Amino acid sequence: MLKLFAPFGTLFGWLMYYINELTHNYGITLILFTVLIKILMIPLGVRQQKSIIANARMTPKMNALQKMYGNNRERYSEELQKLYKEEKFSPMSSCLPTLLMFPVLFGMLDVIYYPLKHMLRMTAEERAVAVSVAEQVLGAGNLNRYSSEISTLNAVKVNPQAFISALGEDVAGKMLSFDFTMFGLPLGEQPSLTPQGKSVGLWLVLLLIPLLSGISAFVMGKLSMKNTPQSDNPGANTMSKSMLYMMPLMSLWISFIVPAGVGIYWLLSNVISLVQQMVLNKVMNPAEAIAKANAEAEAQKERERQEKLEAKKRAREERKASPQPAADPDSDNSKIAAARRRMLEKYGDESQPDRADAEK
Repeated sequence: MLKLFAPFGTLFGWLMYYINELTHNYGITLILFTVLIKILMIPLGVRQQKSIIANARMTPKMNALQKMYGNNRERYSEELQKLYKEEKFSPMSSCLPTLLMFPVLFGMLDVIYYPLKHMLRMTAEERAVAVSVAEQVLGAGNLNRYSSEISTLNAVKVNPQAFISALGEDVAGKMLSFDFTMFGLPLGEQPSLTPQGKSVGLWLVLLLIPLLSGISAFVMGKLSMKNTPQSDNPGANTMSKSMLYMMPLMSLWISFIVPAGVGIYWLLSNVISLVQQMVLNKVMNPAEAIAKANAEAEAQKERERQEKLEAKKRAREERKASPQPAADPDSDNSKIAAARRRMLEKYGDESQPDRADAEK
């Protein structure tokens, strides 16, 4: 996966290299680099927030269409496309920010995993030799399988002469002088369940990194769920709840199996993403935006209902105020009335009893 997104790693590698030329400390460089990348990704975060709101607003309307035309796929598809057009909604809009985040994420990991390539600008041949020497110094199988180059930086401190003999003083000197620490914390060390020869203080600090990564991911997921309205689809809600626990566990695991430098990046990324999420929720809270949109829709429906009632009322008043049309002389009622008048004129009132008896 890292090879697939290597071009992004090359781009970010140059950026991190020049930051390190100013700081001369990998830890500070890592902090500034992570902050800068997160700032550049703010537009993606904003777009993703808008997509969450748009999806939540569209879900009830799509569910209504499903109930009406669920048995007629062709009609349902037509009505769904019509709805998308009316609402100016694209179902792919919610996927795009996530898809764009992947190359950025793996590009950043490429920079973290390969410090010899990106930070020391060593050639591919020099890096291969350095890793080979590190395996001899540390022993077969003792190189971190996720980042052999970070393990190589540790091996240089163990046996500098082996690297000088294989790579020369200039290259080995660059590796020895590279400050791969953050406020004294060696970023090449890996967390473990037991001290394994480390001091208790270092062991506990290293162990704290994956724990904080998991906690920060959980808080971020909890905040996201709180500000995202529940879907009408039970399956979607179940998936959302499962992700609330899967992401922290993934953060915990990743930070535990990689060197501290990668774990620190993962932790920093989670914390900055959490801050960004809090700011975005303050500016454009999904739950509040959807509640406002629903209230506006209900108000619009009420206005339309009142307008219809007013129109009916005006129509009734206009009918009452308008003069009644003259009776049609050819109508049946007019003929019956005329016949009665002729009988009255011919027979007078005496004919009334007889007519009453006839009717009985």
